[in-house]
Amino acid sequence: MELLKKFVNKVPSFSELSAGKQIKYFVYFLQQVEKMDNIAAKNVKQCFDDLHLNSYSNIPQYLTRYAKKGIDQEFLNTKKGYILLAKTREQIEKEVAVPAEITPSDSLYPLVIFGKTPSYLRAFAEEASACYDFGLYNSCLFMLRKICEILIIELFESKGIETKIKTPKGDYVQLSDLIKSAISEGTWKLSKIVKENLPKIKLLADSSVHSKRFRARKTDIDPMKTDLRIVFEELITLVDYPIKKD
Repeated sequence: MELLKKFVNKVPSFSELSAGKQIKYFVYFLQQVEKMDNIAAKNVKQCFDDLHLNSYSNIPQYLTRYAKKGIDQEFLNTKKGYILLAKTREQIEKEVAVPAEITPSDSLYPLVIFGKTPSYLRAFAEEASACYDFGLYNSCLFMLRKICEILIIELFESKGIETKIKTPKGDYVQLSDLIKSAISEGTWKLSKIVKENLPKIKLLADSSVHSKRFRARKTDIDPMKTDLRIVFEELITLVDYPIKKD
């Protein structure tokens, strides 16, 4: 019920709408938020009840009427229930300001290199890439720093030597110490490019996060792109993630 309350609060003047006009918003909620494939009249009635609102007198009739083809059509009758007509859904999304789905590109690095990593790491890689695509370069650097930190920790964990990068209290050390440990560790041999660029990535990211006068630009990140790919791909290979470790 809390999700429903939050949703209707986003609808402009929802409480002032007639019960009939509220129905399409309930169908949208059930379809897009609750992920129901087919909506029945009883599902819409439950939304009215959950919000303690006076229900429309004949919901089945309303759904049937506005599922007929015409200028005022709002729904599609799937035989098992109802879903919103595409134009109705798009109109509601504009009203409640649903952000467009962002598809990150390979402009920062090939996202395929994260294909076998856990879902959370793939999500961080996509977020960094999307930040770069949209010119959010400070945010991009923050995410790149986070990815470096995760990969180093998971590299140590994958070899069963994570105690080497933990404090006496059991917490992981700061990124600067993580990088030093990764570079000096004898269990693996990092390439010269990785050894040189891990500190560079941290330095630039730290400037973006901590310096109030530093504002990252595209020209700061572009010269790093090839090195970023090499660093991430080498660390991912060393970790040797199982396929789809989610």
